[in-house]
Amino acid sequence: MEKKQIYRGTVRTGRGGGAAEMSRPGGLEGFKQLTGLAVLPGTLNIDLTEPFDLSLLKYLKFADVGWEFDPAAQGIKYDGETGAYYRRATVAEQYPACVLVFTWVTNIHTDSELVSPHHLRTALNLEDGDTVEFTLDD
Repeated sequence: MEKKQIYRGTVRTGRGGGAAEMSRPGGLEGFKQLTGLAVLPGTLNIDLTEPFDLSLLKYLKFADVGWEFDPAAQGIKYDGETGAYYRRATVAEQYPACVLVFTWVTNIHTDSELVSPHHLRTALNLEDGDTVEFTLDD
């Protein structure tokens, strides 16, 4: 059996927009349909230590599924297509998650987020600057 590629990221504080957006009506249900996981509101923001190959992920254009997101409402200057690259993952060899790369991030190859049914900061005792590891699921 081939060993899975381990991806690493440095934990950083986000704007808190993920929790707010996910808590809107239908938000968590939408993420459940997308990821197959009953995720908690919020994301774990990470800066990947190496550029990520987005071809390994699926892509969802928000308009195609009726999701509305206004980057300006979150203080983000962006006027392109809103969407996300995503794929199921396993964090620290045990926690189910989904890695997300939103189209409006500053660096689309390193600015990532993890969503999970577990509060990863608490479960893994993570602080800003700590390294978190994950693998992509088949």
